[in-house]
Amino acid sequence: MKLPNISLEKTLFLLRVYVGITFILHGIARFYYASIADFGAFLDSVGLGIGIFFAWFITLGEIIGGSFLIFGYKTRYVLIFHFFVILTGLVLIHIKNGFFVVGHGQGGVEYSILILIVLSVLYSQVRFNS
Repeated sequence: MKLPNISLEKTLFLLRVYVGITFILHGIARFYYASIADFGAFLDSVGLGIGIFFAWFITLGEIIGGSFLIFGYKTRYVLIFHFFVILTGLVLIHIKNGFFVVGHGQGGVEYSILILIVLSVLYSQVRFNS
């Protein structure tokens, strides 16, 4: 059985849309579970003095930026925003927990690194005017 050939363009489109949906769902979940204040308190606990500001900034950035990714609007700026949010989380929170997220560890860097690589691939393939 021969598998269908999917073009790089279609693959990158699907990846961009899925990443956008994922970020939107993260932001919406904080509204749904009313956990923005908890997220802000957590950010304060890891050294960000204005955690509630960052919690709102990140949450709205996930929802608005994720929507922009889906529609291919200002894509490079959104990818840069998310790259730095994920990188900051990796450095402040996940790196001290080792590599694995679950199984042989907890809360590690494996998914953060994967997301950073995905964001980098998308960034390298997006036109500058997108």
